[in-house]
Amino acid sequence: MSEEIARLRAELAALNLAYEALAERERRLLDFTEASGDWFWEQDENFRFTFISVHEPGRGARALTPRLGDPMLGRTRFEQVLREPGDEAMWRRHAEDLAARRPFRDLTYRSRRGSEAPYWVRVSGVPVFGRDGQFRGYRGIGRDVTVEMEAARAHERQQALLRATLDRLPVGICLYDSDRRLIWANRTYAEDAGLAPEAFRPGMHLADVVRLLARQGWYGAVDPEAQVAAQLAIDRSRPSRRMRTGADRRSFEIRFEPLPDGGHVVCTVDVTPLVEAERQARRHALHLDMVLLRLRTGVCVYGPDGRVALFNRRYEELLGLPDGMLRQGVSFEQHLRDLAARGEFAAVAEPDAHLARLIALDRTRSHLLRHARPNGQVLDLTCDPLPDGGFMVAVHDITALVHAENDASARARLLDAILRALPHGVSVYGPDRRLAMVNPAYSQIMAGAPVAIGDHLEDVVRRRAEAGEFGPGDATETFLREVSRDITRPQRRRRMRPNGTAIDIRTAPLPDGGHISVVTDITPVVEAEAEAMRRASVLDTMLEHIRHGICLFDRDRRVVAANRVAAQLLGHPPELLQPGRTQAELVAALVERGELGPPGTAEAAARDYLTRDRSVSTIHWRTRPDGRVLEVRSDPTPDGGFVVTYTDVTEQKEAEAALRRAAAEAEAASRAKSQFLATMSHELRTPLNAVIGFSEALMHESDRPDARRVEEYANAINEAGRHLLSLINDILDVARIEAGRMDLAEDRVDLASLSATVLRLLEPAARTASVALALAVPKDLPAVRGDERRLRQVLLNLVSNAVKFTPPGGSVRLEAGLDAEGGIALRVADTGIGIAREDLERVFQPFVQLDSSLARRYQGSGLGLFLSRALALAHGGTLTLESEPGRGTTAVLRLPAARVVRRADAAQ
Repeated sequence: MSEEIARLRAELAALNLAYEALAERERRLLDFTEASGDWFWEQDENFRFTFISVHEPGRGARALTPRLGDPMLGRTRFEQVLREPGDEAMWRRHAEDLAARRPFRDLTYRSRRGSEAPYWVRVSGVPVFGRDGQFRGYRGIGRDVTVEMEAARAHERQQALLRATLDRLPVGICLYDSDRRLIWANRTYAEDAGLAPEAFRPGMHLADVVRLLARQGWYGAVDPEAQVAAQLAIDRSRPSRRMRTGADRRSFEIRFEPLPDGGHVVCTVDVTPLVEAERQARRHALHLDMVLLRLRTGVCVYGPDGRVALFNRRYEELLGLPDGMLRQGVSFEQHLRDLAARGEFAAVAEPDAHLARLIALDRTRSHLLRHARPNGQVLDLTCDPLPDGGFMVAVHDITALVHAENDASARARLLDAILRALPHGVSVYGPDRRLAMVNPAYSQIMAGAPVAIGDHLEDVVRRRAEAGEFGPGDATETFLREVSRDITRPQRRRRMRPNGTAIDIRTAPLPDGGHISVVTDITPVVEAEAEAMRRASVLDTMLEHIRHGICLFDRDRRVVAANRVAAQLLGHPPELLQPGRTQAELVAALVERGELGPPGTAEAAARDYLTRDRSVSTIHWRTRPDGRVLEVRSDPTPDGGFVVTYTDVTEQKEAEAALRRAAAEAEAASRAKSQFLATMSHELRTPLNAVIGFSEALMHESDRPDARRVEEYANAINEAGRHLLSLINDILDVARIEAGRMDLAEDRVDLASLSATVLRLLEPAARTASVALALAVPKDLPAVRGDERRLRQVLLNLVSNAVKFTPPGGSVRLEAGLDAEGGIALRVADTGIGIAREDLERVFQPFVQLDSSLARRYQGSGLGLFLSRALALAHGGTLTLESEPGRGTTAVLRLPAARVVRRADAAQ
C-alpha cells in the first residue's frame, strides 16, 4: 500500500512537473503569439477565412479565442482588400505563392472590415496539409500596421513634396554621398546642363557625372578625362564657390558645400541675367563717361561738402579755364574767386558784390543765371541740388540763341512791315476766337465789311451773314453753316462778294489754338479762268473733229487729255484714256490684246515704248492686227511731258507698197530682158556659127567633095538648124503664154508609151553623159486627155534637165502612178547636183539660170522649166521641184483627176 501511495505520489509529482512544464510552454507560446502578431487566422482550401482570433493587446491568453461574427469569416482576402496604385506586382506574386502552396511573409495591404474605417494590415502565412498530404488551406498571423503605414506614406508624401519643391527651385541641386556617388539631382540641375533629368541616375559616381557634363560642353571645350581628374582632385570637404560659362554662353555660380556624413552638395544658380546686367551696367557707365566727355553742355558736380567731385572738359572750355586750374577737391567759393581773379566778372557793374551774391547763393534750390563773358560769349548757368546734399552746375553756350533771338526780333519787325505791304488780306484770331491782328490789305479787299481788333469771330460772321456776304439765303442758316466750319484744319474756298469781287479764302490753324485767314482778290484770275475754259472748249471741239488721234502725257507719263479718234485708232475703250491713266496701263492693254505682236516680241516692244526718250521727237509705224497701219509721232512739250499723234496711213502705205512692187516688177522685167538678150544672143549665135562654119567648109570642098564629110557637115548643119528652130519655138511659146493664146489639143495620151518614147529619144544623150536611165511606169496606167505634143515637150524638158545636171555615173528615173486624189503624178528623179531651197521657185522664171554667166558649165536658154510649168498649168496640173544641194532633184508633174480617162470612158 505504501508503495502504491509512493508510486502514486511519484506519478502525481511527475504529473505536476509535466503540468508545470506544459503550463510554462503554453505561457511561452502565448507570449510568442503576443509578440509575433495581433491576431491569428486560418483559411480553407478555397482561401476563405474559417478562423480569426480576437485582437486584445496584452491578453495573450486569449490569442486563440475565435472572433465570432467577424464579417471577414467566409470571405477571401481579395474580397476585403483595397488595392492601391502600384501594388499590382505584389498581388501578382501573392497569387503565384498561393497557387504554388508556398509560405508568404509580410504581405502588406489596405483592407476593410464591414463598416469600420479602412486600415493597413501585414500578414504572413504557411500552407496546411493533412496527414494524407492533401492541401487544407493556410494559417498565419496578422498585424495592424495602420500607424506605421500612414507614417510611411506621410513621409513619402513629404519626400515627394520636397523633391517636387526642389525640382521647381531656380537653383540646381546635386547631392552626393561620402563615396562620391550621386544620391539625387533635381530637374533644374539637369536643365542647366542641357540634359534630361533621367540622365542623372542615383548611384552614378562623380567621375561619370563629370564625364557626362564634359561631353555636354558644361566645362567648355575641354578633354573629358582631364576634366574628370581635375574635378576629383577638388577638396569637397570645404565650401567653395566659382563661376562658369557654359557652351550656350549662360553664366552659372557653382557652390560646393560639405555634408556632415562626408558627402557634399553642389548648387548651381543661373546668374546670366545678373552677369549681363553687370556687363550692361559697366557698358552704361562707359557710355555715360563718353557722353559726359562729348556733351556740349559743361557740367561740374559738387559733393555735400561743397567741393568739386566731377567735371567734364566742356565745362573748362566754356569758362575758358586753363588746364589744371579746376581739379577735384576745390571748393565752390575758391572756384568763384579764381574766376573773378581771371576777370570773368569784369563786364558786371559791381564785380565784388556780384561775387558775394554768387558765394552766398542758396544751393538747396534751383537757380538759372545768364552770364556774359568778356569775349562776348553768352552762357546760361543752372544750379540744381542733388539728392546726396551736393549740387550740380550746368553751363550752356546760348550765344547763337541770343543772336537768333535778336534776329527773330528784327525779322518780326520786318514781317510786320511785309504784312502791311502785302497785297493779300491777313487776319489773325486768337485761341479765344477774337481778332488779334488785321493788315490794311484785308480792310481794302473786304471793303463794306469792316472788322475791329477784339471782335469775336461769331459776331463778325453774324454781321456778314445778315449783309448777304455769303450769298443769298436765310441769314440764320448761313450763320450756323459758316460758324460750324472746322478751323482746326486747313481749308480753302472761293466765293463772290455782293459787290462782284471774287475772293479766295484760306484758313489754317495756329500752334496757340487760334487761326489765320488769308483773303486774296482773285477777280482777274476768275475772269482769266473763264476765258481759258472757253478756249479749252474750242480746243476740245477741234480735237474731237480732226482725223488724227492725239494723246497728251505729263512728265510722269500720265494721260492729260486724249481725243476720241485716238481711242478708235488704238482700239482702246474711251474710259482707258481718261486723264490720270498711265502710259504703262495703255501699253499693257495693247500687249493683252496682241496689238504689239506675239509673246516675247510684244514684251520687247512694250519695254521700248516705256523706256523711249520722250524729250526728242520720234516717229514710227505700227501695223495693227486688222491690217491698218498707224503712223505714231511723239513730240516733247515744254513742261517735260510729250504728245503722241496717231494717223491712219493704211491707204498711203498700200499705195507706196504698190509703187514699190511696180518698180520691182519693172526692174525685174528689165533684168529679164537684159538676161534674155545676153542668153539668147549666145544660144542663137552658137547654132548659126555651126551652120555658117559647116556651109563654108562645104563650099571650100565643092571641087572634090568627100561624100562622107559632106554627109557629116550636112548632119551638123541640120542639127544646128533644128536646135535653132527649137529655140525659136520656145521663144514663140513664151510669147503665146504671156499673150494668153496657148491652145491645147485634146488627145488621148498613153503616158506609159509617151514615157518610153521620151527615154528612148534621150538615150543617146544620157549614154554620152554616162548617166543611167530607168523607167518605172506601169503598163496599165490610165490614159489622160491632153495635148500629147506639149506633154512630150514637158517630159523631154524634165528628163533632159535631169541628164544635164547629173554627173557621170549618176542615174535618172522616170516613174508614174495614181495619187490620192485620183490624178496622175509623174516623177523625174535624178542624183544630180541639186538646187538650194531658196532657188526652187526662181528656176521657174523665164530666162533664169542659176549660173547666168556666158562661161557657165550647163548651157540652155532658161525657158525649159518656165514652159514646162506653164504647159502643166494649162492642163490644170502642177509642176513642183523637191531638192537639196548635193542630193539630187525630183520634178513632180501632177495632172488632175479630171484629165484621167477611166476604163469606162475608154470603152466608149
